[in-house]
Amino acid sequence: MPVISVDWWKGNDRAQRQELVSELTACVSRIAGCPEEAVTVIVRDVDPDHWGKGGVLADEILSGAAPAAPSPQDTGGQP
Repeated sequence: MPVISVDWWKGNDRAQRQELVSELTACVSRIAGCPEEAVTVIVRDVDPDHWGKGGVLADEILSGAAPAAPSPQDTGGQP
């Protein structure tokens, strides 16, 4: 029974959540070889001021108030 957890920015509408759930379910079902009914998708809407990257809250990064810290992938490291 695959369980997929998605955290994304708050503000996506119901249609976007439905599309995300449908697409992820179909993809995981195909790859895992299980029925779609066995796939669970949990979607959490997160306020940007409750999410940080590189020691900076995301609302500051999104507003341009703070530079985005490079991710490990950006610098050639492992995630």
